[in-house]
Amino acid sequence: STASVAYDRAKYHEILDWDKYALTIHGEPTQIHSGEFHYWRVPDRDRWQTILKQYKNMGFNTIRIYFHWGYHSPDEGVYNFEGNRDIEFLLNLCEELELFVLAAPGPYICAETQAGGYPSWLIAKRELNIRHNFMMLWRIFDPKFANYEIQWINQIMPIIARHQITENNPGKRGCVIGVQIDNELFETMANILPIGLHDQMRVLAKATRDSGITVPLFTNDGFEEGGWIPRPDEKNKFWSKKKFGIDLYGFDKYVIFAPSSSPKSWLVDSGVSVGSWEEWNPKNVENSMDSLEKTVRGFGGGAKDSPMFIPELQGGWFNHYQLQHTYDQIFDFYGDEYTKTILESSLAQGVTMASTYIIYGGTNWGTIGDPDVYTSYDYSGCIREFGMLSSRGRNIRKTMLLTRSFDPYFTMTERVARPNVKPSISHVLNLQREAVGSDQNVTFTFLRNFDRKKRETFDITVEEKEGSLTMSCFIPYKTSFIAIGNYTAANGVHLIFSAIPILNRLVSPSGKDEVWVIEPNIVGSMAFANKEMQLSGNMQDNVLRSDGPSVILSFEADHGWSKLETTEGSLYIIGLSRQDASTAFAHFEEPYWNQGVKRSPSFVAWGADNFYFDKKTRQLEINHRRTEKEVHLVSFDQLSGFTKSKVYDIPVVHKFEYKAHKNEPVHVEIDYTHWEKRAVRFNELPWENVKHLGQKGKAVYNTIDYHYTSGHALYRTQFKTPDSEHPKASLSLNVRNRATVILNGHIIGGHTTYSRQLFMPGAKIGPDPYFIGSKTYELAPYLSRSANLENELIVLVESFGLNRQAFIMNDVRNPRGIISAKLNGLSETPEWEITGVDVRKLSNPYNSTGFPDEIVSSDWETFKDVQLVKERCRIPLKVTQGVQWFRFRFDNIHKSSSLYNIPLRLHLDGSWTAMVFLNDVLIARYYGNGDGPQHDFYLPDELIRVKDNQVKILAYTWEDTEAELYLAGWPVLADSGNVITHYTEESIPSEYMTFKEFISL
Repeated sequence: STASVAYDRAKYHEILDWDKYALTIHGEPTQIHSGEFHYWRVPDRDRWQTILKQYKNMGFNTIRIYFHWGYHSPDEGVYNFEGNRDIEFLLNLCEELELFVLAAPGPYICAETQAGGYPSWLIAKRELNIRHNFMMLWRIFDPKFANYEIQWINQIMPIIARHQITENNPGKRGCVIGVQIDNELFETMANILPIGLHDQMRVLAKATRDSGITVPLFTNDGFEEGGWIPRPDEKNKFWSKKKFGIDLYGFDKYVIFAPSSSPKSWLVDSGVSVGSWEEWNPKNVENSMDSLEKTVRGFGGGAKDSPMFIPELQGGWFNHYQLQHTYDQIFDFYGDEYTKTILESSLAQGVTMASTYIIYGGTNWGTIGDPDVYTSYDYSGCIREFGMLSSRGRNIRKTMLLTRSFDPYFTMTERVARPNVKPSISHVLNLQREAVGSDQNVTFTFLRNFDRKKRETFDITVEEKEGSLTMSCFIPYKTSFIAIGNYTAANGVHLIFSAIPILNRLVSPSGKDEVWVIEPNIVGSMAFANKEMQLSGNMQDNVLRSDGPSVILSFEADHGWSKLETTEGSLYIIGLSRQDASTAFAHFEEPYWNQGVKRSPSFVAWGADNFYFDKKTRQLEINHRRTEKEVHLVSFDQLSGFTKSKVYDIPVVHKFEYKAHKNEPVHVEIDYTHWEKRAVRFNELPWENVKHLGQKGKAVYNTIDYHYTSGHALYRTQFKTPDSEHPKASLSLNVRNRATVILNGHIIGGHTTYSRQLFMPGAKIGPDPYFIGSKTYELAPYLSRSANLENELIVLVESFGLNRQAFIMNDVRNPRGIISAKLNGLSETPEWEITGVDVRKLSNPYNSTGFPDEIVSSDWETFKDVQLVKERCRIPLKVTQGVQWFRFRFDNIHKSSSLYNIPLRLHLDGSWTAMVFLNDVLIARYYGNGDGPQHDFYLPDELIRVKDNQVKILAYTWEDTEAELYLAGWPVLADSGNVITHYTEESIPSEYMTFKEFISL
């Protein structure tokens, strides 16, 4: 029942509780600013800490983690929680970094991963209804399937339980504040279709509690549908089943689809050409976001009395096969302010718990991705796949700085029915909220420029009891900021309204002085209540201008400082240029991690890509770019090792000049050595006859039934050339997803069956009409003319992964491999054989090409045909060569440096197919014929060694071609991180790199 699995508030309320405003942790109302993190998309565990430090650097205090059942369980009864799957290590790391965790262990996780996170051995049990789906749109509770779900819960939950904040041990504080049950499991869809099973949710919730979970449970409705809300006070109706609810109601929010993923593209082949894309419409954001609070509170029950909670808030979008654009074009489509604008639009609705999906997407290394996505899972995110903090990430950090530094005011607010702010144009004022339960009724005005005429400047009239005043405001189109009003600073100066973005505030330990860090412009200004004060500084007008009941402070420079001094203390207003503001960082300390003491923030810094402060060592870790030469730090403490700033010549600002960049390394150059090759010897592979089932003995080709679910499956048959002067034979072949046909060692062609549309052959999601999609290959030109007329026909079929059983779909068992293969023109029907890699026998079920010889260490021979032209390796490939393996070695001297980091990429060109291992990890799947848009593949930093790295490539081609590859850094645009693809020999751009510095504070 709802009550039997409910959070024990009576027992744990002093540790964790909530009201309609926010979670309270140890009695302190706490904003939950979370970002999604997929450890299983980061194949080098040593990089987890680096990435999570970047989350901290952006101002996040929480991460949400999907725990991937299939990644941990290669075979039934086998569970692996070691090495890169050591989640105990991950949760310990979160505690060390003082990050809360929202745990989402499924069993279903979706996430554009194979089978939605279910292990493939489970999918192969055809007697089970996976996710209780009897058919599309209809579920029937399957107790046998539920037992397997419970098995996973019993494995994963005890590990998570040891890290709950409700289970603190002496000297150790846990990080897990909530556990999500399943994923986007609608109770009803469109308030009509009853697709949710109460028994399913009950069983999962009870098993979770039985396995030791004591923190609150939560859900994530696919969108705001009101599912699984606890209603303890609601009386049951005798004709309906008793409702079941979970502690905290959450809902996901994806607002704007990329054009190539829009609902239109589900029906027709649209969004393919970037040139045809229309810019996203602000009206869609307004319609989607601006009634959330009213809708969710209107659900009643627990949704009315718990915090507004979005477990997945859109932070980008993914990309598909058979498109020509990459994540760079998706980044440009949304723009670098999109994630910030969506987040602030949710905060305007009173949301105090939100997790942005996704901050760092990572890599679909191996075959861990589902058919929706290829190798890269960059997601056009705040942190790009190769580790660079993008301008989108820098912008969202501004929101974190403001909301967290204005805690507790921002944590508990009510919507103002009649805002005292009126703009001169429409669609720029979202709404206004007012702090409650605090010593000041601070107002937060959510400004968002969706003006239909795209005007960037306008007037704002602020109405006060003493009169009104008018100010100008500058907000670029499709951007937003939260304007502060009705706030009294530590020195008694009262801010009526700021039409200038305030990034954060810093209050002195004495409580008499205060610092505001702002991003000034010459249009906006700040209005203060009239009070005796002295003005000084180097960026403002010389005098305060009076306007009705207020005095106006305007700025003439985009950086510098101003000081408003009263008899009670000083207010320092520090202005940062747009570039410096994008690097601004603040160190926050939640009371939970700091012996009950809140410091929000303890210091502010700017001038680097990433900052991380280690409380134990009191060291500020800095990673900065070539163009960043110095850091400024704002602190009321006395600091040593710093110098005075000429621009910010005030006692609270300290300057430090970087040193590491003086040892700047040269351009990345890689030597490719020890080139070797070997051919795939098909006759030596472990073939077996295909299975036959049923009374009619129907052949079974589906790779799911052989557990060949990573990469390729291989099929073989033999037949004699028809005895005639002009023999004819053809092959009618229907496969999923990518076929390569080899006759007598000669690749005669290939084809791909894949679609972004529903109900089409090879559909990436939803029903696949498997009975259509055939292609016919004429075999006559390649038939044997030898004495025995024997032919060997081999068909390679590569799967793009198992569909993920999303929402109401029942597609996880859409066929893979050969569906039908008919040889025409023969007198007899030959038998087929099959081979591949049974993933149950692997430690990692996603790290295989599917070729059984991928681990063969013999038969390699020196390869001399590779040509090195301008640091690029070129390899001639012919269809007569069949399938080959290549390998080479390289050193990376830059890896040994402690002063800097240069991420590397593997660039592939040419109309060939390649699957690439780096030091035994499958890190690239390349389709040069256009099946995949990706040419630049990230080489995970911590997979690379200083010496003796091995790259191994499975290669074949459908046409004679020249394969090209090279290793290099990432020449990217400084803001977005988009790859610079066109440049001349005279203007080769520098690779992205960061220098490392440490400052003791």
